[in-house]
Amino acid sequence: MIGQIRRVAGLYRTQLELLWHWRLGRRALIKRGVVALVAAVLAFQLTAWLLPDWLKVADLAGGVVAVLFLAVLNLLVRPVLLGIVAGRSLTGLVLLTLLLQTLFILLLDPFVPAVEVTTGLIGALIISFVFGMLASTFSLALGLGEDDSYYGTLVRTLAARRTDTIRTDEPGLVIIQIDGLSHDVISHAVRAGRVPEMTRWIRRGTHRLGHWDALLPSTTPASQAGILHGNNDGIPNFRWWEKKAKRLLVANRPEDATEIERRISTGEGLLSNGGASISNIFTGDGDRAFMVMSTIKVKERGLGSSDAYAWFFVSPYSYLTMFARFIAEVVKEVWQSQRQARAGMVPRMHRGFPYPLVRAATNVALRALGTSLVIQEILRGTPVIYMDYTDYDEIAHHSGPERPEALDALDGVDRELRTLLKAVTDAPRPYRFVILADHGQSLGETFLQRYGVTLQETVRSLMGGTASVAAATAQIEDWGQLNQFLGEVSATRGVAGSFARTVTRNRRTAGGVDVSPRDERFSAAGDGKKAAPAELIVVAGGNLAHVYFNVSDERMTLEAIDAQYPDLVRALANHPGVGILVVRSEEHGLICVGRDGIHYLDAGRIEGKDPLAVHDEHAATAIRRLDGLEHVGDLVVISIYDPDTGEIAAFEELIGAHGGIGGAQTRPFLLYPSDWMLDEAPLVGAPAVYRQLRTWMERELGMTFGRKDGERPAA
Repeated sequence: MIGQIRRVAGLYRTQLELLWHWRLGRRALIKRGVVALVAAVLAFQLTAWLLPDWLKVADLAGGVVAVLFLAVLNLLVRPVLLGIVAGRSLTGLVLLTLLLQTLFILLLDPFVPAVEVTTGLIGALIISFVFGMLASTFSLALGLGEDDSYYGTLVRTLAARRTDTIRTDEPGLVIIQIDGLSHDVISHAVRAGRVPEMTRWIRRGTHRLGHWDALLPSTTPASQAGILHGNNDGIPNFRWWEKKAKRLLVANRPEDATEIERRISTGEGLLSNGGASISNIFTGDGDRAFMVMSTIKVKERGLGSSDAYAWFFVSPYSYLTMFARFIAEVVKEVWQSQRQARAGMVPRMHRGFPYPLVRAATNVALRALGTSLVIQEILRGTPVIYMDYTDYDEIAHHSGPERPEALDALDGVDRELRTLLKAVTDAPRPYRFVILADHGQSLGETFLQRYGVTLQETVRSLMGGTASVAAATAQIEDWGQLNQFLGEVSATRGVAGSFARTVTRNRRTAGGVDVSPRDERFSAAGDGKKAAPAELIVVAGGNLAHVYFNVSDERMTLEAIDAQYPDLVRALANHPGVGILVVRSEEHGLICVGRDGIHYLDAGRIEGKDPLAVHDEHAATAIRRLDGLEHVGDLVVISIYDPDTGEIAAFEELIGAHGGIGGAQTRPFLLYPSDWMLDEAPLVGAPAVYRQLRTWMERELGMTFGRKDGERPAA
C-alpha cells in the first residue's frame, strides 16, 4: 500500500514537472490549452444539442465551466489510474476509465449549476461517448495530435523513469522499414510535395536518399531475413513447397516463421546487441520482440510484456478516437474503390469486404500501436530498434503503388516518423534514423485478368488436363500483421485475451491465429502439415511462381520434365503471359527460356532473342542466386514485363505486386544519415544491406554484435 501511495505521489509530481518544463515552451503550452478548451467546449455544446433530453446547458459560460470541471477531475484522477491499474490490467484500465468518465458526467448536475443531466448511468455513458467522439474529432481538426498531447507526454516521461532505462551519450539507432516502397515512388513523392518529414531530411542535407537492389525473391521474408540476420538462403519465395518433407512453408505463419529463423540465425543478427524487433517476421536476434511472427508462441515475449500495450489506452478518449478513425478508414476505402470503378481505371481489382476492415486495422490501430511500441523502446534507451510499417504495402497491393490512396498511406507513415522524432527529444540517449524498404512494387493486370485462366490451370492443360493440382496463389501477405496482433493478444491474460481467443476460436492454428481467407485449392497443405501431394503444385508470390512436379522428390531437370511431359516447357515459354522460364538442364546447366530465345547462363551464350534483355543488369545474378537455393521449383516462372510502362502480370490477384523481377519491385529505397558513407556500391541483395548497417553500427555508433553469454534469444 505504501509503495502504491509513493507511486501515485510520484505521478502527481511528474505532472507538475511536465507543466513547469513543457518541452515546447510555456507559450506553446498556453496556446495549446486554449485550442484544446475551444475544441472541448464546441464538442460539449454540440453534444447537448444532439441529446437535449439528457443534457441541458444554460449558456456558453456553463459549457466552459463544465469542460473545465471535467478536465480538473481527469487531471486529478488519471495518475491514480496509471499508478494502480495500468500495470495490472489493460481491461481494468479501459473499463474503469469508461466508468469514471460516466460518473464525471453525472457529477456535472450537482456541481455545475448551468448544466442539467436528466438521465441515469446508461444515458451518462452515451453522453460521455458522444462527447468523447466529438472532442476527438474537433481536436484532430484543430491540429491537436495525440503525439503532442499532455497525456502522451506524461506517458513518455513515465517510461523514461523505468528502472531498466539505458542512459548514455552513445547514440542508438532506429531503423524503420516502410514495406513495399520503391525508390521510384518515394522520389516521385518528394518531387510531388508529399512525405514532408522525409523530404525535410533530404532537403536539409541530414539524410541521403539512395536505393539497394533486391534479388530474387523480392519478398518481405527474404529481404527481412537478409537485412536482420545477414542470411536469406533457403527462402525461394514468400511460400514454397518442400518436396521431400511434403509440406508447404508460408513465412507469415508462426510455426513456419520460427522454423525459418532457426535455419538462418547465427546469433549475430542486427538486433543481437540488446535490440528490439517490432511488427516483423523475424527477431534479428533481438532481446525483445513485439508482434513478431517467429515469436508469437513464446509466452515471455510479445504484447503481454509491453507497457505500451496499456499506454495505448491511457488518454481518456484514445479508444474513441481510434474507433472513429477505424470507421472513417472503412468508409474511405469503400468510396475510393467505387471511385476507381466509376473512372474505369485500369488495372484495378475487387476490393470488397473483408479487405476494408483489414485496411482499417492496419492503417489505424496497428500503425498507432506500432508507433507506441517504438516510443516505448526509444524511452527505454534500447540500442537499436527495427520496426516495419506495412500500411503502404497493404494499400498499394490493392490500389496500385502510385495511386492516391497508396500515397495517402505513405503520408500517414511519414507523420509517424515526425512523432518518433519528437519522442527522441525525451529519450535517455541520442538516436540516429535509417529508413528503408524491403522491396518495391510493380503495377499490372494480373495473369488471370489478362488471360482468363490461372497459371496452374494453364500448366495443367499443357500436361494433358488430367493431372491433380494443388496451388497456393491466394492473397495471404496482407493478413500477416493482423494475425500477429490477434495471436499476441490471445496470449495475454484478462478479458482482452479471453475475448480475442473467443472470436478467433475457429481460426486458431498450432502456431497462433490465422484469420486470412482459406486457400481451398491448397487446404490440405496450407497449414504446413504433411499431406499427400498432388501431381502438380504451383506456389506463387507476385509475378514469380515455382512449379513442382511430384513424380520425383528431387528437383527435375529439363530432360526429365520433357520425358514426363513432352513439349510442356516450350509450350509454357510461348505463353504470352510468361516472360522467363527458368529450368536446369543436364546438358546445358542453368537456362532461361523465353518466347523467342534461350539464354544459357552457365554456358554464357544466347540463342535467338535474350529473354533477360528487358530487365536490368542484376537479372542474371538474381536468377543464378535463386537457382542455387534449396526447394526451388522444378520450373520457375517469371511473368511478362513491359519496360515502357514498368508493368507485370502477377500470378496472385493483386495489381500491385512483388516477388519476381521487372519494374520498381527490385529497387527498394534507402534513406540514411548523410555523414555515413556507403562501403558497398551498389548494395546488391539484402545481406549486403545487413553488412552495410552492421558496418555503420560498429564504426559510427560503436556497437558490437552477438550475445555476450553466447546464447541466442528464445525463438
